[in-house]
Amino acid sequence: MIPERYRRMLPPPWYENKVAEYHFEGAETVVDAFSLQREDILKQFSPWSATWGLDVWDWIYFGRKQLLSMEERRKNIQQKHWSYLGFTPSVLRAIGLSSSSFKHVQMVEDYGKKVIRYVYPIEDRFDTKNAVQAVEKIRPVHCNGVALEPVVSEKIVLRDVLVVGIKEYHKVSEFRVGMTPIKRYEEVVK
Repeated sequence: MIPERYRRMLPPPWYENKVAEYHFEGAETVVDAFSLQREDILKQFSPWSATWGLDVWDWIYFGRKQLLSMEERRKNIQQKHWSYLGFTPSVLRAIGLSSSSFKHVQMVEDYGKKVIRYVYPIEDRFDTKNAVQAVEKIRPVHCNGVALEPVVSEKIVLRDVLVVGIKEYHKVSEFRVGMTPIKRYEEVVK
């Protein structure tokens, strides 16, 4: 029986062909190995997924190999890439998102203080060093720097009995001639 992944590409008369069946069963390991090798080479074309090709990216951006861990080398390459792009809101947002593990970061431009603020949840593991260094490399003179603002995303809900107003009513059994129908009563809203 020809495996399903090859059967989809073949015309129906080939489904029962014994020679094709032997061919596809024998070539399966070679095809899988080629596919893995192809995926590995494709990963080297991006510095964010490169492993053995990271040395080439170091040479492209720095002219020499960095003697750091792979993660730090990737961060340095990313910072260098951002410095080529310039000081734009999209680059500043990308810096904030890359420094966050939850990816719930807001970039706010504070025009009055001339500061870029990153607002993120307090439980997020935000890489402040990476964010500050990346912005400092591309920061123009008129910008004073970076401010980090961790916020509590938890909402506090208070529940209590609230007395809206006090009114006075009499019960029906208490009514007498000439009496007003009002008696002291607290109206409560929950």
